[in-house]
Amino acid sequence: MTAAMKASPSLTNAMGIASIPLDELKKKYTDERSQFIEINGLNIHYRVEGDGEPVVLVHGIVSSLQTWDDWATELRKSYKVISLDVPGYGLTGGPENEDDFNEEFLINTFAKFIDVLELDRINLAGNSLGGYISAQYASQYPNRVKKLILLDPVAYPQKTPWVMDFATLPGIKQMGKLVAPPLLVTANVEDTYGDPDRIQEQHMARYVHMSQRPGAKTAYIKTFEMLKARSTQEVPMPFHSITAPTLLMWGGRDAWVPVELSQRWQEDIAHALLKVYPTAGHMPMEEIPEITVKDAMAFLNGDSIETTDYAAFANSKAADHLN
Repeated sequence: MTAAMKASPSLTNAMGIASIPLDELKKKYTDERSQFIEINGLNIHYRVEGDGEPVVLVHGIVSSLQTWDDWATELRKSYKVISLDVPGYGLTGGPENEDDFNEEFLINTFAKFIDVLELDRINLAGNSLGGYISAQYASQYPNRVKKLILLDPVAYPQKTPWVMDFATLPGIKQMGKLVAPPLLVTANVEDTYGDPDRIQEQHMARYVHMSQRPGAKTAYIKTFEMLKARSTQEVPMPFHSITAPTLLMWGGRDAWVPVELSQRWQEDIAHALLKVYPTAGHMPMEEIPEITVKDAMAFLNGDSIETTDYAAFANSKAADHLN
């Protein structure tokens, strides 16, 4: 309750009724690195920092490019780092016609973004929904991705989070396009962390503020519907065509996309390495940035990292549960 109230600029915002004007959000969440580019009718917000081989960072559901800030600070010392607000989120926003907002639109817009920035061969890292977009891109354009890092990516059938189930209920989803109480947002953020005590105040405030961008409520509900539908569909994935060396990074306490699903990814990407962070949740790059970016840098640089044997991890997890 305290976090939700602190992040709300007014009582109507605290009730989840009001929006925060886009100009106000731009003043708060852009800086000298921020750029905007028109693609598929959207004014995409992105940042470019550093020099070297390009590393593109793709955030997940209900997030924004700032989730990568700690990673970008380290990566830009050796790489050219490009992060973007995925369509529907951050300062980018969604298409005018909400019916156009679907998987194909997200993947197509991302592919055009890479083309317009004239990035020929990239390193790519994606979290959650951003992991799905990244994996789809790497499978469709295998010659354009040098190395791939997927952090707690979505894709396969699974039990969905409570907020997604609630938000997509008949009647609730219509209301959710009009009202999004910050208290629900803060509870959701706490659910995505392995240890809620690690949540920094500026991150929590950002999640609340971005949820009140004009049009955000509709984009959030549309994404929940998209992922809810995917969670029940057992369809062949194209990820076997990914040729880039791949690292799966996973929070061992991920309540949104269980670590067990890493095995589905390793079945489809046979060469993929796995690193589990036992105490982290759904966004390890934000929750434990120092540890995860160190592993990411080592992987990108071609150095060895200590990987996780999933069977051994599962056995130790079961033993801890019994004790």
